[in-house]
Amino acid sequence: MIPLFHVEENKLTSLNGEVSTFFEILGPDLEGLDESAVDRVFTDLENDLINTVDVFKLYWLGGKLYLNCFGDLSLSQGSIIPKNEPVATFLKQEQARVQFYDNYLTLGNDYLRILSVEDFPDTIRRFEANSYSDFVVCFKKIPKIAAKSKINFKRKLHFSALFKGMRDLDSENAYYQSEDLLNEVTTDNKALFLVECFFLVRAKTKEALDKETDRLLADFKGKNGSLFKEERALSYFYQCLVPGVAPSFKRKLDLPSDYLTYLIPLHRDFVFEGGIELSSRSGKPVYLDLFHKEALNFNCLITGQSGQGKSMMANKILKYELEHGTKALCLDLGNSFRKNALYGEGLVFSERFNPLQFKNPRYLKEFVLSAIDDRLGKKEEGRLFEAITKILEPGPCTNFASFMRELEKEFSGISYYFAELNPYFTDEVVPLNDFTYCDFGLYPDAMKAPLIIYLIEYFKHLIGRKIFVFDECWHLLSKNADYIAECFRTFRKENASAIAISQNMDDFSETQLGRVIIQNTYFKFFFKQALSESEFLDATGKSLLDSVLSKKGAYSEFLFLTESHKKPLRFYPSPLEYELFTSDKSDTNFFDIYMKEKGHFLPFKDAITNYTKIKNPQWGQNENA
Repeated sequence: MIPLFHVEENKLTSLNGEVSTFFEILGPDLEGLDESAVDRVFTDLENDLINTVDVFKLYWLGGKLYLNCFGDLSLSQGSIIPKNEPVATFLKQEQARVQFYDNYLTLGNDYLRILSVEDFPDTIRRFEANSYSDFVVCFKKIPKIAAKSKINFKRKLHFSALFKGMRDLDSENAYYQSEDLLNEVTTDNKALFLVECFFLVRAKTKEALDKETDRLLADFKGKNGSLFKEERALSYFYQCLVPGVAPSFKRKLDLPSDYLTYLIPLHRDFVFEGGIELSSRSGKPVYLDLFHKEALNFNCLITGQSGQGKSMMANKILKYELEHGTKALCLDLGNSFRKNALYGEGLVFSERFNPLQFKNPRYLKEFVLSAIDDRLGKKEEGRLFEAITKILEPGPCTNFASFMRELEKEFSGISYYFAELNPYFTDEVVPLNDFTYCDFGLYPDAMKAPLIIYLIEYFKHLIGRKIFVFDECWHLLSKNADYIAECFRTFRKENASAIAISQNMDDFSETQLGRVIIQNTYFKFFFKQALSESEFLDATGKSLLDSVLSKKGAYSEFLFLTESHKKPLRFYPSPLEYELFTSDKSDTNFFDIYMKEKGHFLPFKDAITNYTKIKNPQWGQNENA
């Protein structure tokens, strides 16, 4: 039986006529804040509690925080949003039959046990409550005069311990704690609360329920606390825990406001509302949206030591965006993206292309500059731009060869820079494809910088949302730094994202082009690497980065940085994602052997899926189910 008279959206009326409301608390993510900022958050929360006068029930269910208010409560940090269907939220299902037994109950197909707190541990750490299993905390502030009387009674009770021949340290500590708390309550810096707390142990089997109960009892006892397994009053307390029913406080304890503050798991692992699903260190899902409206631009910088998971993360971004209709161009330096490209049925870029496919004077100027050895002065660059503009006017220029003949008239000898490159040029127009993959290893070094400039122009002509993955090729573009900077700055207007990959950010930041890219990438993924504090990484960020470490075969861990976020995140690839994204030599060799022996008979998508099922039978069974 649910002891409620009426429920409408988030408003509840109990059988006794108590009216309350139900909310979800969206707390701030505190992980990347420095110590002083975290102090402010907890101080604000304690002050919010001190200013209450009503009864509240706080629910920590499945890693989410809810509040049942029998009065008013405002939060200085985070936000409170109405939560409809409060009973279903508590039950974790729409409807279920409840059956009570000696010291547990069944709720549909779930087994549930209620453990009430007899004594709290002496101390509680910040963020400790976030690791707790489901629990409910009911609290109400004790009026100041009554609180002082309670504290003073406890203080007098332990006063005699100060004069014992054999010191009673526990009693002495209790006296001094009471003395300090009395002063804090008198000056309104703290308050005393009536609190009762219940842990909700839930499992799918009775055996699992008993095991989890024993673990929780032992854990609490190890912290010098005590839990009580509800038996005779199980039905009564279960009904009291239902949202909308006023707490009985029959299991009440007195708690100071600072302890109660730490008992509230306000911290929430959060980046964006949706997007690529990653994981926090605590195992909570966290979502990453490269095209979020708050981003100043959609560009990403991924840096870190070899083998830490840079290409894994870049591949994850690429696959996710392709699956959600984003167009893509991938410039691959070491075959890190080849399998992903074959799986996504990307067009493999031709070894030959037509530089004159796009008749933009600025682009063609940068194309020419990327191929010549000498850096031109501003005056000469202006003359080059002017010459190209005139050549593109209706006239003799019909292909790149004729374009170079005309340019030779103004810049004698310039065509020699392209003599080695001419075999890679064609007069044919390359079709614009939704996903284009370019194997950078197929081209000579002299061709690579001009090719990048061409591909950037190709990318600009794609319509709609798009991403460009650059795999560690920045040293080739030193003569085009201003142009690259302009592209990175303007990509957002074109709904475009550039994903730049490099090894060490300190080395990267020493070049003009590197600094330009760092300054124009809103999203930064820092994998394990030795970095010093800089304008791009403060002391808190460096401390977090030093703790980052990927675990081969399990997850890739990195520090995620934006102007609003500073958070270690993990990417746990599925078995299929691991096979698609891994660039480990042994993994690649095993897959190549499979393809030669069996896989070449199948389309690539089917081949790698079958290979993954062979390596991971359990995953294969789940996929077939």
